[in-house]
Amino acid sequence: MSHRPNTRSRVAATALVALVALVVAPVVTAAASVGAPTAPTSAATTALDWLADELDANGGSIPGFTDGSSDWGLTADAVLAFTAAGRGDDAAATTATDLLAADAATYTTWAPSMPEVRVAGPTAKLLLVLRTMERSPVADGVDLDAALRASILTEGPQAGRLADRVPDPSWDASNGFGQALGVLALTMGDGAPAPTLDFLLAQQCPSGGFRLTYGNDAGCASDDAADPDATALALQALLAQERTTPIAGALEAGTAWLLGRQGLDGSFGGAGPTAAANTNSTGLIAQFLRAAGQPAPAEAAANWITSTSQLTDQLAAGTAAANDVGAIAYNPAGRAAALRDGITAQTADQWRRATTQAVLALGLAPFGPSDVTPLPPAEPTPTTAPPTTAPPTTAAPTTAVTVPQPADPSPPGPLGTPAGAPLPADDSEVLADGATAPTPAPAPAPAPAPTPAPPGVAGTAAGTTAAALATTGASTAPRLLAGALLMATGLILLGGTTIARHR
Repeated sequence: MSHRPNTRSRVAATALVALVALVVAPVVTAAASVGAPTAPTSAATTALDWLADELDANGGSIPGFTDGSSDWGLTADAVLAFTAAGRGDDAAATTATDLLAADAATYTTWAPSMPEVRVAGPTAKLLLVLRTMERSPVADGVDLDAALRASILTEGPQAGRLADRVPDPSWDASNGFGQALGVLALTMGDGAPAPTLDFLLAQQCPSGGFRLTYGNDAGCASDDAADPDATALALQALLAQERTTPIAGALEAGTAWLLGRQGLDGSFGGAGPTAAANTNSTGLIAQFLRAAGQPAPAEAAANWITSTSQLTDQLAAGTAAANDVGAIAYNPAGRAAALRDGITAQTADQWRRATTQAVLALGLAPFGPSDVTPLPPAEPTPTTAPPTTAPPTTAAPTTAVTVPQPADPSPPGPLGTPAGAPLPADDSEVLADGATAPTPAPAPAPAPAPTPAPPGVAGTAAGTTAAALATTGASTAPRLLAGALLMATGLILLGGTTIARHR
């Protein structure tokens, strides 16, 4: 059966849209700036149209794991994708933003049981949504800009960290996604305070990647903690800042580290259980690379996504997935399964998470300020063996792309940290925090045994990657977390995670 019987109007309309060719000037003077690095491609248009239908089908938000619920983190990731594509005026984006602002307390605190607890990641992501949608930072009666600034630690080894305001410091699950999203959101206001930038810079690991999970130490001391999704989002946040020597150095090292992880086919993987090539990590990383002035690897990543994992008219015609043209699977195996069985109730959440973050690769602008200055050309830094992808079950047209590879890659070895507990819907992501259920969130570095949640709270949200937007996204508010390993499709579903793995 089809996932959605009558939702093809937007898809049909995309055939009439004329789009600007994907071209990014490789060399820009230090003082120059550029707007959106490219125009969204037709593939991006159909993907966003599919997401709009998903939002409409649930009354304006992305559905959660229980009937009638909303996944606010993933909903925020969807809005960020629309604004990055220049479609913030779409009815789907405006309605979703209205709903997010109206229910901000549920998303950004532990309301109703503990409304005094403020969660940094969701607060940062919602503030970024409001800024990019050109809305007031006041939502549900709270000035989110002031609330986020109040969450900045002012002393100790982690001064500058955007931390959860919780009764017990051991319950603090703030992570790299929330820090990066918060820096972007504050930058679009009166500017990100210097301590938040200093703390973010300290999270860069020796080889250039950034860690996702913070723990109690001041910064990253081991490359084992480096996470590709968290790195892409951290670099986006730094790309929007004044190019000081420390920031320029971090951008150069981080970009080279990411390029060294790109597969020969253009794909990227995450960390831990998401280390294999996947569209969530590839989308978030390509979004940064395009904005940073690396069009060739960004285009190679986009080609991998569209040729191996997106449902197109040509492929889906006459199949069980015919009504879901535009949707993007987490990996090629997911698309093959949908062409055979359709997007089912059991796999729909993963498709929504994957599409929300994968679409970022298809010509979309960076999160936050779009007038960023590209970087000088960078050479890839040898890391571990790049991710590989098995040929998709269903053949699709591919575009040959040569991706620069390290001349002498270092021997294979674990680079990403092992995945932790299921993350809240907003921490997958970008976007989607963020990342991801669809995108298994690359996980935080090994941490001490989890501390029991405070009375009256089902559990605090652990940090997560990708799935989210790119993107930290999911609130750590009480919610039912679902996780199941789907061996048939090779997909990992982590309840409550977004972009980016928002994501």
